[in-house]
Amino acid sequence: MSISPISLEACPAACKPVGIFQQFAKPTGWVGWLVGQLMAFKNRSRSEWAIALLKVQPGDRILEVGFGSGVDIARVSAIATHGFVAGIDRSDVMVRQAKRRNAAAIKANQVDLQCASASSIPYPDAMFDKIFSINVAHFWTNPLEELAELQRVLKPGGSIAIAIQPRIPNATEVTAQETGKFLVNLLVTAGFEQVRLETKLLKPVSVVCALGIKS
Repeated sequence: MSISPISLEACPAACKPVGIFQQFAKPTGWVGWLVGQLMAFKNRSRSEWAIALLKVQPGDRILEVGFGSGVDIARVSAIATHGFVAGIDRSDVMVRQAKRRNAAAIKANQVDLQCASASSIPYPDAMFDKIFSINVAHFWTNPLEELAELQRVLKPGGSIAIAIQPRIPNATEVTAQETGKFLVNLLVTAGFEQVRLETKLLKPVSVVCALGIKS
C-alpha cells in the first residue's frame, strides 16, 4: 500500500540534515564519533523521563529507533533484565560505538544492534512490546512510512513513544508545543490509538513525547 508523505516542513522542530545537523542525523567519521560521545554524556533527564513513560517491564521486548551512542539501550536493558532490547541506527559509527558500550549485554544475547533505517527494519512482524525514539523523528524522510514499519514490528496492544526536544536555532516553548501537536497528529494519522502528549520542562526548551497503542 502506498503511503502519502507528510512533509517534515510541518514539524516545527524539523531541521535539514546539512552542516552540523548532518552529524546528528547520521554521524560519520571522527566528527560523528565525537558527536556520539557528546550525546552519551548529555540529555540524561530527557532520556530517563521518556523511557519511564513506557513503563518498561523486566520481560519486555523493546526496540529503540536511532540509538546513537547506545546509552539508552543500556538504560533499558538494565530494566528489561529478562527481556530483549534491540536497536537500529543509520550510522555505522554509532553502531560501533553502541556495540562497545553494550558489549556484555550483546554477548549475553540480551541486546542486538543493527545498522538500519526506520523505513526498513530487520526484525519480524509483531516482535516488540514497546518501541521508543528520542530526537530522531524530525529527521525521518517520510514519517508515515517509518511509522507503518514500526507498526509492523510492534505487537497488537504494544506501546510507542516518540520524543523530541527541539534543537533548532531560536526554538521556544511554542516550538516545543507545536512539535508535540505534530507528533500527536502523526500517530493518529498512522492509526495508533489512545494517543496522548506528555511534556517535561527542560532547558533550553521542553521535551515533548507522543505516546500511542497499536490496535
